Formats: sequence, structure tokens, C-alpha cells
Amino acid sequence: MKAASKTKWWQRRRFLWPAGALLLLTLASFGAVLDSGISRVIIANDSGGPISELTVAACGRVKTFHNVGDRESVALVLGGSGPASDIALATNGVSMWRGEYIEPKGGYREALRIRPDGEIVAASTISCWQRLLN
Repeated sequence: MKAASKTKWWQRRRFLWPAGALLLLTLASFGAVLDSGISRVIIANDSGGPISELTVAACGRVKTFHNVGDRESVALVLGGSGPASDIALATNGVSMWRGEYIEPKGGYREALRIRPDGEIVAASTISCWQRLLN
């Protein structure tokens, strides 16, 4: 009769499950820290009606969003090596707002809300990871 083979310590389940979970947690944390350095501009449409064409420009990037409904939001992800600049909004090709200086890196979040009277309300935050790192 042969003796039962004994599994090595690194092949046992009680080691593999915690090690795998720790590896996944480490990778997720690393990804969150890398992504936290990218700045974003988030625009929420609270105007009471849809916007057929919304153009956002910041840090050398321009993006046009079509058919942004009421209570919907869109985002422009910056990042990269573009120059710091003001944020500009245009609806249907007509400039409606310019302001709020932003840098493409640094984890800045600029939230813009388009109100029913056409007023733009801005709120700035910075990523919690960037606050911890700086």
C-alpha cells in the first residue's frame, strides 16, 4: 500500500484563498491610487429639459455630448500632459459659460450643475487618495 501524498503548504486551500484575496485587494488599491491622479469635469443637467448638444472644453480636450436628458450627467476625463486651463461650456454651438481653472493631473473633480435659469453652479473637490499622498 502506498502512503497518502501530502500536499505542500502553499497548495492548501487555507493558504490559497487568503493569499488570492490579499492579491486582489492589493491590485484594486493600486489601481485606485493610479486613477486618483486623473482630473475630471462632471456636468449635471438640472435645467428641466434635454440639451441636444453640450460641448465641454478643458486642458486642451474638447468633447461634445448629444441628447443629454434632464437629470443626466456626463463627464470629461482629463489626464495626460495638456496645459492647465479654464473650463468652457457651450450648448448648441453657443458659448454659455467659462470659468473654474483646472489642471489635467492632480485628482481634481470639478462638478458643474446647469440650473433651470441657465446659471452654472460649480463645486470643486480633490480625490481622497491625492489628499493622502500630498
